[in-house]
Amino acid sequence: MPGAVRPTADPESAPGPDPGGVPLRQFLLRPFVLPFTLLLGVGVAVLYGVTQNDAALQRVLASQERAQLIDMLTQQVSAMENAERGFVITGQDAFLEPFLDAQATFQATVFALQDLTVTGLQRENLGRVEAAVKRWMEQAAQPEIQARRVSATRAAQLVGTGQGRAILDEAREGLRVMTRNETIRLNDATRASHSMLESVRWVTVLGLILSITLLILTGYRVTRTVSRTLGALNAGAQDIAAGQYERRMPRTPVQELTRLGATFDRMAQAVQDRESDLTRAAQALQTSNAHLERSNRELEQFAYVASHDLQEPLRTIGSYTELLARRYRGQLDERADQYIAFTTSATHRMKSLIQDLLAYSRVRQAARVTVPVNLTGLVEQLLDDLHTQIQVTGAQVQVGPLPTVNSNPELLRHALQNLIGNALKFTRPGEPAHVQVSATQDGHRWVLHVQDHGIGIAPEYHERIFGVFQRLHGIDEYTGSGIGLAVTRSAAEQMGGTLWVDSTPGLGSTFHLALPITPAPALGGPT
Repeated sequence: MPGAVRPTADPESAPGPDPGGVPLRQFLLRPFVLPFTLLLGVGVAVLYGVTQNDAALQRVLASQERAQLIDMLTQQVSAMENAERGFVITGQDAFLEPFLDAQATFQATVFALQDLTVTGLQRENLGRVEAAVKRWMEQAAQPEIQARRVSATRAAQLVGTGQGRAILDEAREGLRVMTRNETIRLNDATRASHSMLESVRWVTVLGLILSITLLILTGYRVTRTVSRTLGALNAGAQDIAAGQYERRMPRTPVQELTRLGATFDRMAQAVQDRESDLTRAAQALQTSNAHLERSNRELEQFAYVASHDLQEPLRTIGSYTELLARRYRGQLDERADQYIAFTTSATHRMKSLIQDLLAYSRVRQAARVTVPVNLTGLVEQLLDDLHTQIQVTGAQVQVGPLPTVNSNPELLRHALQNLIGNALKFTRPGEPAHVQVSATQDGHRWVLHVQDHGIGIAPEYHERIFGVFQRLHGIDEYTGSGIGLAVTRSAAEQMGGTLWVDSTPGLGSTFHLALPITPAPALGGPT
């Protein structure tokens, strides 16, 4: 059926094919899994390297502390030996105080080193050193000190045997071995720390470079895919907007974009269907308009011909009726004179109706030509034509500044003549008419105002009065055929304008005639 719009299914509820592809979130995030995993691995490696380097640093510090304690043991051994020999040589007790201090310090250092030893060999070597020093104390130092207290010669003899030096050399050799081993251990820990730092540095740099490269490549790939997909959708949408409704959107690797493309496809199909319906409706409407225009032309031609051809027999009836009235007035009875008077009056009214209908037809068939029209001059001409009526009724007409408009002068004359004539006619009983004609500019149009202080019009009749042969009063109250305002509105529409009224019963009416400043192009022929 032309003009009908077929119902379409709700896109959300309409079943459709599986869009395929992956969700947008997964499409955007999945390519970044590898770079972020690599970054996580780099972070774990760095954390592990930092932890291992911290452990190596701790080993370095512990090794340095042990090496320092071993060095202190060597110094204490030398201090005990020197103090003991000083006492043996001099016999002065002042040398025994450093001896005892060195002995106490040596023992304390041994205890401290025992707590820090890391291998069984180190503890074994420390035990040998401690045993050697203890044996030196028991077999050499103490006997030599006791002998010196008795006899210097005896003490010298004991020293001369070299037993004490041999024992201390054994202790020093053990300390040298411990120092060498600790140095190796310190060097190994230092190299391990440096190696770990270097490894962490390279892993960090290479991991970051690789991760950033992967991120850039992944981002480029994702954005390129999305950009191409959106570009294809945009191109498809532009083609659809240009009227290529058969165009279908391409499938994409993203479910949401595929659904969007499917929505565009459904929309294009719906628009195509509706456009087909609208085309059929427009064709039907165009056919109806053609029939209507033809009917209007035939009706207007009929009205013109009828009103024109009816004037001749009506003129004959009117002439013979007037002859009867003049020749036989007073010779017939009073009822016959009344009948003749009724016939004459009806003939005049019929003549007026036919002339008004002819004017309406002429306005409908008026050529759409526009020329500059000086409204001030046109209104003055109309007031000259209405001079007798104005003088007889004592009416007052005020005309304000009026513009020059591009319009049809004949149609403007018809419109303003009817509006001013009605303003002069529909006055309150016993009061002269007071009419004001003015103009204002409202945007792209001029609005002419014809205001009176007459009887006014009730709101429910504001549109009815513009119909053909519409009267609100009897002929005995106000003369007229009831077609004048219909002629005026038709003239306004022919000029591309509008006509409306503002009125309050008992306070008067204001008719507004709006004309475009730039009229529509002239067609040069009748409508």
